[in-house]
Amino acid sequence: MCAIVASTPGVANADQFRNGQWIFGSIEQEFIRFLNPDNSSRIGEPTSGELLAGSDGRGRWQSFGFDTNRIVWSPDVDPGRGRQIGGFILQKWLTYGVRPNQTPLDSDERGRLKYPTTAEEPAVGGRYNNFQGGAITYEFGKASAYATWGDIRNTWSQNGYETGQYGFPSSDELRCAAAPSSNGTFGAAGQLFKSGSTYITSGVSGPFGNRIGYTAVDAFSKTLKLTGSTKYQTNLNYAVGKWNDTSAGLGKVTITQGASAGSANLTVSDVNIPGGFIGQYSPGNRTLQFNDVYLAPGAPSYNGTSYANDTRRNHTASHELGHALGLYHSCETQLMTPINSTVQGPNPLDRTIYNNLWSN
Repeated sequence: MCAIVASTPGVANADQFRNGQWIFGSIEQEFIRFLNPDNSSRIGEPTSGELLAGSDGRGRWQSFGFDTNRIVWSPDVDPGRGRQIGGFILQKWLTYGVRPNQTPLDSDERGRLKYPTTAEEPAVGGRYNNFQGGAITYEFGKASAYATWGDIRNTWSQNGYETGQYGFPSSDELRCAAAPSSNGTFGAAGQLFKSGSTYITSGVSGPFGNRIGYTAVDAFSKTLKLTGSTKYQTNLNYAVGKWNDTSAGLGKVTITQGASAGSANLTVSDVNIPGGFIGQYSPGNRTLQFNDVYLAPGAPSYNGTSYANDTRRNHTASHELGHALGLYHSCETQLMTPINSTVQGPNPLDRTIYNNLWSN
């Protein structure tokens, strides 16, 4: 948001001078909606002058109440009146493009949400603002508001917003693979909600998993029988335990080890392939392989990261077993991230995808 003082008044018929600042035009028209009968302001007094907004400088904004509120105006939304944003919703609007471990994007009116189209309005148990590109919703008592947009917001709205089956959003959008891949996850995204997580593929791909052709599971009996051996047995045991954990809402597919070669669905082994993968599930061969080059004790780092530790080995085992269960790559914060990470077991979106595949 540009911070350049704008001296040209807006479109209002009258202007006000309060707390040492002028309030002009269309921003003033929104401000007077928040005046009490005694002329005090419910959003505080102005704490800045009118400033330019937007990359093109066509918009305006002004802060009120020690910057806990702003009124933002765009001629493309309403030539005659700005829109108020405050509190947790304002904080999210100013920062929603910055997320841990993800490439920063623009926030405020320069980002995907663009300008507000409503002032802060009541929700059932919270508040919200609508924007040109989506909305930000806040549930009372929480430490953050969250943005929704696109296909995920459409699904949420079709199911009753915060009063429907999902409840309030409990995370921002979880961005997924940023480029096309063999799993077709380009453009996909997921988001978590209070009453249960949901996921949407907003790009060219289908859901983040497939029961047909890709998985090693016997779909009729819902079993995955492993044979073979690995020196990373402790890590494989960890992964099997995670995916079999019924207390975490998993275990719809029963994973067992020690099957005979004739009855097994998946063969586990170790390989030594310099310059190759760290771990790999091959749906064509029904194999799960661990690469000693990177995982063995004392193995050198690869691209600055050491994989020769149980955290990375647990991730590799759980991640590749997730592929064998039919899960594709999804989001960077989840076990099925497109990149090797320190996530060791299924996270909420992973569990949602798993249950969409195997609950029926």
